[in-house]
Amino acid sequence: MRWTIPPPSEWVILGRPAGEWVYLALMTAQGVNSIVQSLGNSTGTLAERGVMIGQMLIGGSAIGVVVCTILGYRLGMRLLWLFAVSACGTVALVMWALVNAPVVDVLTPTLGAAVVCAVVVWYGRRRLRAAITRRRWAEVVADHAAAADEFVGTIEHLTAEQWTRRLSAEAWSPAEITDHLARTYAQYAGESRGKNSLRVRLRWPQLLLARAFVKPRLLRGAPFPKARAPRTLRPSAGPTTPADGVALFRATGAACVRDLTILAERRPYRQLVHPYLGPLPLYDMVTFAAQHVRHHHRQLLGIVAAVPQE
Repeated sequence: MRWTIPPPSEWVILGRPAGEWVYLALMTAQGVNSIVQSLGNSTGTLAERGVMIGQMLIGGSAIGVVVCTILGYRLGMRLLWLFAVSACGTVALVMWALVNAPVVDVLTPTLGAAVVCAVVVWYGRRRLRAAITRRRWAEVVADHAAAADEFVGTIEHLTAEQWTRRLSAEAWSPAEITDHLARTYAQYAGESRGKNSLRVRLRWPQLLLARAFVKPRLLRGAPFPKARAPRTLRPSAGPTTPADGVALFRATGAACVRDLTILAERRPYRQLVHPYLGPLPLYDMVTFAAQHVRHHHRQLLGIVAAVPQE
């Protein structure tokens, strides 16, 4: 049997885990309470105005997180962080400016609020990833299928000369590109079944920059920056003929999408590790796979233009 991770046992109510409903109820109560308190506060001093604004941010972001979790929108991720920052900042401001507590007494409740917010962010991100995965899964799988069809439509018509042609000593031939894509599919299919993930190759400062500025562009289809593939994903000679390449690409791609779909049904909050972008939610991983195929498809088109068919 291919699947090695048992599905989690949890109570499900209206298609969502019971724990998620408790979380949404608590966030709704916190949001409404914070908004009500902000409307009832006086705004005489600067500190009181700051507390009022903090409570409004807490309430608005909490309600926004609930809505985004129910509907499956990415905006909820940013609202979660806004909720956490606003909550910690408001607690510190209340203790320091309104209660006139000493520094030590300000730090203790602020750290307590930070711990609570860390738990909220951790669990809230899981539930948001699950909601977004459920909402977008059919869309991202269809987009990947379109990219795969374009790739196959090119390699199945390549000549023997084009199939093994490299445009430079460092470049890969279509055979090697196909082998690389098959290895990538096999890696993520295996990780979805509980096998070892890839090692992140960037240090934290570089990784944060890559996730903030490079990842959104790649997911939208921007050209890939030059980067060396991990050793396990580097190709060998590749399939012997274009027909063999089509068979390998189709088989590994279908197996990967099937295993990711099983994971999306059982644990939609899961993430898989990209060597240069770090952990990616399942919907982003499938989108990245589609853009990865398109990236190499553009390389194929360059080879076709350089070595036209006779």
